[in-house]
Amino acid sequence: MYASIRDQLASEITAGVYPAGALLPSIREIMQRWEVSTTTARKVLDELAAAGFARKEGTRGHISTGGPQAPPAQPAGEHARKAPPPAAVPGRLTVWPAHTIPADGSIDPGPDGESAALDVRAERPPADAAMALGITDPARQVTVRRRLLAAPDGTPVQFRVSYLPVELAESTPIAQPRAIPDAWPAALAAHLGRQVRLASSHVTARHPNHEEAAALALASDAAVLVREDIYEDRRRNPVDYTRTAWPGDTTRLVVGG
Repeated sequence: MYASIRDQLASEITAGVYPAGALLPSIREIMQRWEVSTTTARKVLDELAAAGFARKEGTRGHISTGGPQAPPAQPAGEHARKAPPPAAVPGRLTVWPAHTIPADGSIDPGPDGESAALDVRAERPPADAAMALGITDPARQVTVRRRLLAAPDGTPVQFRVSYLPVELAESTPIAQPRAIPDAWPAALAAHLGRQVRLASSHVTARHPNHEEAAALALASDAAVLVREDIYEDRRRNPVDYTRTAWPGDTTRLVVGG
């Protein structure tokens, strides 16, 4: 658990959510946000400091460094070492028929509705989300909804991150940390109070970013399938940007019938 929280905070530091000099969440704030013990929260901050993402400043707490310094370039001819997989990686799955899904669909929770994690909060969007939502103010925050789905054995199989303008999502169930059973387009229409349509959708295969690798328990050089969806209202104003990632070795996307 601490490794997942550590990696998420490290991702937020490198993304600029906590720029160099910013005060990181305290032990108490980490305990409340992730519902973990004092020991786990303290270990998260200690490991961020050991990895160069933070420094301890007396009674102030831990301060962001903006990220560790890049390692020196390797001499020509030397092979770059691959990054090790994240700590406590669960056993990988074989390909299940349930993970063969339409290219425009997703893996749905099973009968028990197993969902490994749900995190909803306001933060500054990454560059791709800001561009998709037409946001030019670097200080503007958006509502971010992260949903991680796990198989019955606990292995993560789907990671979805949705970005919405705060003024649209606030005071709606979308901005609350509770599950929404409806399909996402239907949920947007119902809770935002406006008609929505899928304006664009793109599927790519690539290596996971830091957050995806941590959430899906993958090595940094693994393969993921990623779909990026932009939803608009009938006036063509963007209302949602959703990025869904699946482990590339256990997921098949079917195009057409």
